[in-house]
Amino acid sequence: MQGSKKVLVLDADLAPALAVVRSLARHGLEIDVASHAENPLAGYSRHARSRLRYPDPMQAPLPFIDWLNSHASGSAYDLIIPVTERTAVPLFRHRDQAGNLPVALPDNESLDIALDKAKTVNLASQLGVPVPQSWLIEQLESLDPLKQTLAYPVVIKPARSMGSADQGIVQLGVDYAFSESELVAKVTHALRFGQVILQEYFRGQGVGIELIANHGKIEYAFQHLRLHELPLTGGGSSLRKSVAVEPELLDASQKLMAALNWHGVAMVEFKWNPDTRQFRLMEINGRFWGSLPLAVSAGADFPAMLHELLTQGRISPRPPARLNMIGRKLGSDIFWYEQVLRRNAPEKLVTLPTHSQLVKEALLILSPRHRFDIQQWRDPMPGLIDLAEIASGYASRIAQIFGTRVFFWRQKRAWSGGEITRRLKPARQILFVCYGNINRSALAGRYFAKQTAGMPIASLSAGFHAQSGRPADPNMVEIARSKGVDLESSRSRRIDHDLVNESDLIFVMEKQHYDRIAKEYPAAASKTFLLNPRGEIDDPYGKSTALYQKCHQEVTASIDNLAALLTQAKKQ
Repeated sequence: MQGSKKVLVLDADLAPALAVVRSLARHGLEIDVASHAENPLAGYSRHARSRLRYPDPMQAPLPFIDWLNSHASGSAYDLIIPVTERTAVPLFRHRDQAGNLPVALPDNESLDIALDKAKTVNLASQLGVPVPQSWLIEQLESLDPLKQTLAYPVVIKPARSMGSADQGIVQLGVDYAFSESELVAKVTHALRFGQVILQEYFRGQGVGIELIANHGKIEYAFQHLRLHELPLTGGGSSLRKSVAVEPELLDASQKLMAALNWHGVAMVEFKWNPDTRQFRLMEINGRFWGSLPLAVSAGADFPAMLHELLTQGRISPRPPARLNMIGRKLGSDIFWYEQVLRRNAPEKLVTLPTHSQLVKEALLILSPRHRFDIQQWRDPMPGLIDLAEIASGYASRIAQIFGTRVFFWRQKRAWSGGEITRRLKPARQILFVCYGNINRSALAGRYFAKQTAGMPIASLSAGFHAQSGRPADPNMVEIARSKGVDLESSRSRRIDHDLVNESDLIFVMEKQHYDRIAKEYPAAASKTFLLNPRGEIDDPYGKSTALYQKCHQEVTASIDNLAALLTQAKKQ
């Protein structure tokens, strides 16, 4: 049937939603935009008829559904478009409560498989679509038979991109393990939010087949190649280009869409080796994707095709998309350059570009085929807002860098200028703090008690982690035991007002710990200091044995220094 020309676009704070708004407006549709954010990016578009705000679907999914029902009941929308999983997942999980809303989502059975990476892998295997060798981990014990056979690095994926937590829905990401100890620690953490998939690491280019399917038949397809990805180990693209659709990837995508009887848009993500023409399926994104602005600018107008499909039951023929178009998300790409220049990526996974490559790719801005995701002359306001946010963000970071340098200078001065020694003299209780209280602060508390045995001073430790009673990290237990420190009986404790108020001195491992104490317990800021006079002590959790040993050395050396100052202070 013919649509009523009114559309509600959700997730309006993100760039893909802006691309949807601009696309549909060009076809004469009236667009309302909505987000949980107060001033969403797409709300500044001249094409947005009204700007609405709903409860955060990540933290309050049912109030979000209630809001949508209440608002949509008085509006004649022919389509409501959830642009990301933030809104798609609550609508999927609570579809019954959403009533008869005209939501642009595939049926539940199809979407359930696309959202669940384990089910996606199983389906692909049945269809003969190449996937990385994978193992579903439901509990930590499932790792035991795999430890001796896995080849590192190992990819650690949440079974679903959205996990469940006490406070609602949590966005989850991909991680990597380079050793058995890292694997155990990271899987232990990931299992808190649901099942985990381990996969072999496949080297290749990140490519996406973007498509729209009519009950399982792909009606239109577009392919992009990721040129810049964040994080550098692989993820969403900040720079990408349109390329010819590879027949093998299109064939694999068609098999998946047919098996799912998919109805709507999707992006099927692959790792592709152009030299060998081998590939592996990574995942299916069953909604609009981050690189959508490139597709639209290249002529692959997926938002318009989706509206036509879901309101008229068909898609009119369209010409192929233009090749070698370049799309850049400016803020993210600036950050990509920063990460490359900082060399913020593991060498085992990432080959960083040379300086000449960086310059060459920056100059793509001058190409007539280059487009920005957000900045657009015909709709300038969102682009100006984005530029202002980029400038504001970097101004804040520069101020933060300056403030951090001042902080570390003051910390060093407190140690070298005698302030710590003066405060130690009357001290009766010292508190050591880190995040989890299962590695750094647990070790510091126990080792300080050992080094000051017989002295009239109490040694306690705590952390910010919500769960108390956790045992110390087994890796640190083993290293500490070899040095004569017993952490077997250590149990984590959450920091609270009583601990803070009753402690004469508080020693933290990182600046962020100091900042959190200063925010939550302002009166304690003046008695809180870094344990290491030379800087921060990094958290070894989930990392290599060498980093656990380094952490142990830094903590014990700092405690030796502190104990010596305490002895000196008590003699004065």
